[in-house]
Amino acid sequence: AKVRAEREAAVAHRQDAITGVSDFADLSEVPVKVLEIKPTVAAPSPVTITFAPLTRIRLAEPFEILRDVSDRVLAASGARPKVFLANLGTPADFNTRASFAKSFFEAGGIEAATNEIDGDSAKLVVVFKISGAKIVCLCSSDDIYAKEAAEAAKALAAAGAKHIYLAGRPRDHETAFKAAGVGTFVFTGCDAVAVLTKAYEFFR
Repeated sequence: AKVRAEREAAVAHRQDAITGVSDFADLSEVPVKVLEIKPTVAAPSPVTITFAPLTRIRLAEPFEILRDVSDRVLAASGARPKVFLANLGTPADFNTRASFAKSFFEAGGIEAATNEIDGDSAKLVVVFKISGAKIVCLCSSDDIYAKEAAEAAKALAAAGAKHIYLAGRPRDHETAFKAAGVGTFVFTGCDAVAVLTKAYEFFR
């Protein structure tokens, strides 16, 4: 039970990757047919079991549940929940964290829309509104964050973003970023299942 709890935590934090599930999810994948197998009933044991047996699980289940929610939203509305990746600076500044954020959110069934332009906050707001997303994730380098993240967060919040994420750790700027409207920091090792589950509250 202790080892299982450790493994579940490692998967939830994306430290143990499940390709296609917690990493590199394909939101347009075609459902597969699954053969139903009746579980084998074990023969009675002559030994009395004095502990609760572990139930059968799949380690991917927490992410699969989120993907199922996304599928239901798609079926009902014709579109998946969407996050706008607000890329700041040049591609050299934002590519690494934008790729991380895309994989992070799509693991939970949240489609990533992005801007590929260099520009000021006003232009960023225009692209955000066109995207139709309700939540935003700022993506860039630490140097660009220090110069532009607060201003961008304020502009996006004023434009109607229900929640603003920032890809990476805030380092010395946590207080300033939160004051500007950043609500959550997503980074390698954070509890992805908890963050993604919470994100669905902003789509209601």
